[in-house]
Amino acid sequence: MTSTYLISVKPRWADAFFLDRDPKTIELRKGNFGASLKPGDNIAIYATMPVAELLGIVRVLKRERLPLDRLWRASEQGQLARVTRQQFDTYYASQISGVGVWVEAVELLPKPIALSQLRQNWGPRWQPPQQLQQLTPEQISALNIDR
Repeated sequence: MTSTYLISVKPRWADAFFLDRDPKTIELRKGNFGASLKPGDNIAIYATMPVAELLGIVRVLKRERLPLDRLWRASEQGQLARVTRQQFDTYYASQISGVGVWVEAVELLPKPIALSQLRQNWGPRWQPPQQLQQLTPEQISALNIDR
């Protein structure tokens, strides 16, 4: 059984999933991010402020926690994650390992869903997640993004 999750991503890196040419195919994270993610799960990509919109969906190929040197190589020196070595090193400063989430089957929504619309669907107090939020079947159907 596959699950659908939602993550918050800075706009610059959220947009990179949906590039026509050479899209981002790895999401880099710290800690134990996405420990429950399985191949085939879907992730809804929410771009944080100032965009504040749900942009689209990607499918998880795999999730791996790797020592930083291996993660850097696995990301093809940052190319698959759309990051420079300096951005990578800064992000992972004081970390010994990182998490890579490889994705495919990218689907840009026909129209992004604004934060105000998400709150209309999911309740006025809903906040975009800091880490990862598993969406309920009701939340998914409210969005009309069934895959």
